[in-house]
Amino acid sequence: MKSKVLLSVLLIVAMILSACGGGGGSGSSGETADGKIVIKYINGFTGGDGEYMKKITNGFNESQDQYVVEESQEKDHYTKFKTGNYDLVLIHSDNLQTYRQDNMIQDIGGVLETAGISPDDFHPVAKEQVTFDGATFAVPLDIHPMTMFYNKKLSPEAPMTYDAMIDLTQNLQEQDPNLYATGIPSGGLPEWFYMTIAAQNNINLVDGNHLNFAQDEFAEALMIYHDMIYKDNISPAGLGLDGEFQAFMKQVDEGGSAVQTATALTGPWYYQAVKEAYGDDLGIASAPQLGNQPGVYGGGHTVALPSSVQDEEKKAGIAEFLKYMYTPENLLNWADSGQAPTHLATIELVEQDAEKYPLAAQNVQQFDSFVGAPQLYQYREQVRYMTESVFPQLVGDEGMTKDKLMSELQKATDQAAQVAETAPQ
Repeated sequence: MKSKVLLSVLLIVAMILSACGGGGGSGSSGETADGKIVIKYINGFTGGDGEYMKKITNGFNESQDQYVVEESQEKDHYTKFKTGNYDLVLIHSDNLQTYRQDNMIQDIGGVLETAGISPDDFHPVAKEQVTFDGATFAVPLDIHPMTMFYNKKLSPEAPMTYDAMIDLTQNLQEQDPNLYATGIPSGGLPEWFYMTIAAQNNINLVDGNHLNFAQDEFAEALMIYHDMIYKDNISPAGLGLDGEFQAFMKQVDEGGSAVQTATALTGPWYYQAVKEAYGDDLGIASAPQLGNQPGVYGGGHTVALPSSVQDEEKKAGIAEFLKYMYTPENLLNWADSGQAPTHLATIELVEQDAEKYPLAAQNVQQFDSFVGAPQLYQYREQVRYMTESVFPQLVGDEGMTKDKLMSELQKATDQAAQVAETAPQ
């Protein structure tokens, strides 16, 4: 009887340890029927960029006969990673601190050394994103900052300042009252808008282990988006989820008329759609300077090593795969998707052939003024109230004042602090 109880306890413990293993990275050296060592790689590239990552993994598999990368592209890849069995995982840069503190990923420095890759091979802002307490916890892949797309028929040149936005909207409104300079959405990318304006006003939102939104200068800076809608008529009111993109594509109906914007401040992943819609009339530019200095926010992709991957043969295979991926001629496939690689040698090739890689070349120019997510535990949860409640009120309530906004910013700060307290001790 005691042996049965002990066996049950051991099974339960084994299940718990497996569940906490950060994707269960296989400690075993799984092999194919022909003896190749399998490397299971999961990411969330389910959009148009997925085929370009497949070119890299397929190219590696064809380049040698010792390893095979089995790539899974899943919409809910984080969930599948936590419950599955993987050897490499795509982690967004704003999630790295959380996954590191939860012990789901490990220092990848040794694997990089085997691959002949140094953190210094990447743009400094990308290196900073993956470095924690002097250790490297992921390999930078790209940075995707807020990007301006513009319709050359409505705006021959990109409006790069607030005054230029005012001038553009006045000219457009003289032609058609349904035309606007740009669009400010209530949903989709609010985080990119409010973090960009913080960067452009040199506002530090970090207070110890959490975000502090309740700052007078931040409230003042945020009101610019309210003014763009209700004071200077730069943006139409009432834009909802992804409204900045929808209005640029003339897919927003307001009062029975389709409003349209000349520019879209949005994510670079919309490139294929806007290129198809506008062709040679599409312009690409950096985010405009609406604050006191250049600055832009956005995201980044990184490749991380699950904590439970301990098999040395497996690590050797991962090193070989990364060595192949970060050979500039191979990583150019990622630039071809519209993404902007942060690998310095690849950046050189992108800049040398900017006509072939127009979006990547343009966004590389924003790296020096790029400000990414701070390294905070559960960062996405810390910004949730700000994104889902405060910003929609800011752009949706014509009667919003700075005082009312400060009250909401305090609520956002309180919630961020509560989230921060859930971090492992």
